[in-house]
Amino acid sequence: MKTSIIVSFLLATSASSFTISNVNKSLQPISSTTTSTLNLFGGKKNDGGGQDKGPMGGMMDQLAMFKKAQEIAKMKGELDKELAAMDIIGVAADGKVKVTVKYVPAQLPVNPSPGYDAVGVEIDEDFLNETASADLGPAVVEALRDGETRATVAVGEKYKSLEAELASIMGGMGMGQ
Repeated sequence: MKTSIIVSFLLATSASSFTISNVNKSLQPISSTTTSTLNLFGGKKNDGGGQDKGPMGGMMDQLAMFKKAQEIAKMKGELDKELAAMDIIGVAADGKVKVTVKYVPAQLPVNPSPGYDAVGVEIDEDFLNETASADLGPAVVEALRDGETRATVAVGEKYKSLEAELASIMGGMGMGQ
């Protein structure tokens, strides 16, 4: 019983918040003029330094940037194919242990991170016969790490061209610092 009285009271008070506060005013249409400019795609610069880019605003600039981004993505794909075809060899134990490493490009969205695969191991036969297994394992690991390090350097060198392209795009936005 108490809850129904409270609910009724709350409904009555909240209903009054939706009524017109001053009924005595005559209902006249309100006319106001507002000016707003929707520069969704850039538009004319107000500082006087820019020029009007036409009815499409800065959309053409955005389309040019999108086209440039597509070119960069294509270049990245070509570089990834080049790098995946390379055999990068890591060495250890004075060249007696060699591990061949291949670059594995990112496969979006399944595997977004690039990596390296060891595809071959060569061990000098004399070294294999003379060395204990406790010394052989660390030599193989060292060769693998050397191969991954060399692969990382090779990838970095190849991607320098992409870095320059990205800097040319981002330079105009103040982000290339």
